[in-house]
Amino acid sequence: MIRYAPSMEQPFDSKKSFFSARASSEASSFFKLAVPMFLTQLALQLIQVNSVVQSGNYSTDVQAGIMLAGNLWFPVMIGIGGVLFFVTPMIAQLYGAKNIKDIGPLARQAIWLSIPIVLIGMLILSKASFILTIAKVDPEIIKYSKEYLSYFVFALPAILLSQPLRSLCEGTTRPLPITLLNILMLLIAIVGNYTFIYGNFGFPEMGARGAGLSAVIGTWSSFLILIVYLKYKSAFGTELFSKFELPNLKILKEILIGGIPVGLGNFIELSMFSGAGIVLGRFGSEVIAANGIALTLGGLFFMVPLSISNAAAVRVGNNVGANNMKGAKYSSYFSLRLATICALFMSLIIVINAEFLSSLLNDNPKVIALAVVLLSFAAFFQLADGLAMASIGSMRGYKDTFGPMKIMAISYWGVGLPLGIILSITDLIVEQMGAVGMWTGMATGLSVAAVLMVRRVRKISTQFINEN
Repeated sequence: MIRYAPSMEQPFDSKKSFFSARASSEASSFFKLAVPMFLTQLALQLIQVNSVVQSGNYSTDVQAGIMLAGNLWFPVMIGIGGVLFFVTPMIAQLYGAKNIKDIGPLARQAIWLSIPIVLIGMLILSKASFILTIAKVDPEIIKYSKEYLSYFVFALPAILLSQPLRSLCEGTTRPLPITLLNILMLLIAIVGNYTFIYGNFGFPEMGARGAGLSAVIGTWSSFLILIVYLKYKSAFGTELFSKFELPNLKILKEILIGGIPVGLGNFIELSMFSGAGIVLGRFGSEVIAANGIALTLGGLFFMVPLSISNAAAVRVGNNVGANNMKGAKYSSYFSLRLATICALFMSLIIVINAEFLSSLLNDNPKVIALAVVLLSFAAFFQLADGLAMASIGSMRGYKDTFGPMKIMAISYWGVGLPLGIILSITDLIVEQMGAVGMWTGMATGLSVAAVLMVRRVRKISTQFINEN
């Protein structure tokens, strides 16, 4: 049972200047979390970018195969694995309430929960060929997706088992160790892909399988180093390694109640983007490559709102744990303002540099031309993405996860993906638009989500103040 401390904060004033003293203090707290979290997410995304670049220089078909494989494993990882993401705001609230002794047991139970999640994820990835065949993807491209996943599937345990340890670091406002380990993974990926895809340094040429092997080496190295580091640091006093415990149904139930909506919400959102890649697979490797480039570069810029979201979850969670509901509301509103400023800046960068950035990932003029068009959509929905993600992070800090999941289902499965499919591969509304039609649908879905998410975070933050 969390015991809350009385708040000493001043009343919340939503009309205060973004540059006030309080805003400066909030910005400092945000950036201490968000900057390392951004670098963490950026390193993860650059690992995928590196695979795209090196595989693209090797073969367009191999590149397309790895991209399609990513459209399968990434939703699995943050879908079923997303259940574990809820542990971060849980730890953040405990840390804010100064209940340090309860953090270790919570993390241990999260590790138990990650084991069946790993097994389910590996089972799903083993069916990759079947899923891509149903989507009518070129058999030659399916072959390379299957080769990549035949190795990558063994990286999944390290990725998911690391999540409770990552939640412990971030929930206790210590994100830097995770940042450094992800940078290490990036370096391993760069060297590993160069070594195993092409067969350098005396190793055999493995193509798509080499990229998968590189991922296995990097993820397991990072996971093992993190265990050693936390053991050396005594897990920041949380007694994570103090004893062995069997699964505790009460704690596991609490994680699942909050975490299942997080995982489903993540899966719904990513399935829209990954579904787009699978649907567009019927148009051939050039369209797949252009779509993959746009998603990859868009994903790089997405790391900014994602970092703001993660920081908001910790800031709001810490304040809720300390029973400072007005401070929690201030943090949630601050995240929206920060996300808006960053989104406008990123949109400008994308518009100005779309062709240059696309050319870094592929030298095919047709691929580059289509990627530039798709990136114009990515620039358009930066604001929607930013507002939606900041709202989601704030709501996780309040442990409100079911509401955001419903909004995602309505916006992405009810609007974005169906509209994208209709516009891209049918003549029901207009003549078949291909990739442009799919991105039109996704942009529409994201815009709907942003409006609904902002409305909900305002409602929840006000509700918490009124109830306390």
